[in-house]
Amino acid sequence: MKSFKFSFPAKIYFGRDCVKENASLIRNMGKKAFVITSKFIEGYENIGLKDVERLLGELGTDYRVCDNVIENPPVESVAEITRQAGGFDPDYIIAIGGGSAIDSAKAVSCLLGHPGTDPYELFYGNWQSFGNIVNDCAIPVLSIPTTAGTGAEVTGGAVLTRADTDTKLAVSQYLVSEATFLDYRYIEKSPYFLLDTGAMDALAHGIETYINVNSYFLNRAIAEIAFKLFAQFKDALLAKKMKGEDFENMILASTIEGMAFMQTGTALPHGMSYPLSHHKGVNHGLGCAIFLGEYVRCIKNEEMTLPIIHMCGFETVDEFAAYVKEITNRNVNIEVTEQELQAWADEFAALEYRLARHPEPIGRDEIYKIYRDSLKAYIK
Repeated sequence: MKSFKFSFPAKIYFGRDCVKENASLIRNMGKKAFVITSKFIEGYENIGLKDVERLLGELGTDYRVCDNVIENPPVESVAEITRQAGGFDPDYIIAIGGGSAIDSAKAVSCLLGHPGTDPYELFYGNWQSFGNIVNDCAIPVLSIPTTAGTGAEVTGGAVLTRADTDTKLAVSQYLVSEATFLDYRYIEKSPYFLLDTGAMDALAHGIETYINVNSYFLNRAIAEIAFKLFAQFKDALLAKKMKGEDFENMILASTIEGMAFMQTGTALPHGMSYPLSHHKGVNHGLGCAIFLGEYVRCIKNEEMTLPIIHMCGFETVDEFAAYVKEITNRNVNIEVTEQELQAWADEFAALEYRLARHPEPIGRDEIYKIYRDSLKAYIK
């Protein structure tokens, strides 16, 4: 058996009204809370924020709300939120939202512990992602996901957008939530666009960690639980007929995949998706999903891929790829050029650390083929 490390420090509270049911835990966090969230799409209510504000009011906790989190949060945005939080001097932070809000909150907590420090120097000066075993959050972060995809509520880091390199990169610090609260009510009113991107992001996490060369029996066993949960709601998601238990399975699957991929990191689809997010405005989860079918298809060892496909509720790779394509095509409307594909393949093929995670030899030509075959419907 090969050596491995397993880390999972966050406490999980699952179930309807789990925030209210654990009021005593939140009361003991301190007297001042800084709430970090984002503005919701017009017509949709931030139920998680309402629950938290109601509870903090009942507890007599002094709090401030910052709702200007930016999708794919830039380092500069985190620095500004840190300035606001520092002026309030909170005892703890509550993050409410998707990965952008939760990653922002963890990064803000870290930056609060280093006043006056250049955030780029702090986060990336000596870059070695998750190189520590001690939580680098200066004050505790409680995470309440209102999307089901990123797994940020249980992962040990924060992914930020770097203006200096025009890419996304995890900070070097080990940043983990003190606790996370999973209530399906916070996702059940979401538009299907967000449900689609969440489910696909979580699925990519599971598949990429399972295939990653650093994977081992424990994180694969965890991912398998989430694959089987996905199989239970995938048809309802495709038909846009999600209800009750489907939302419970979805939010739990997302967190479980976060637990799994935290152990090994992601692989090719995540890295290949970044040009779509940066240059074409494609939502992160859907950007990853676009490559999932061809990614699985490119792996020659079917003993590695077919068990995943079957646990997810599909008979063949073709059936799986067709499902993912239908989900992404109903949400993504972009144009790409041959020149862009060539450039993206060149850039990605130069990332040796990404290619090293792939279980079989792979080079620039194979990367280009995945790009072209995955995006052929969008080539102009």
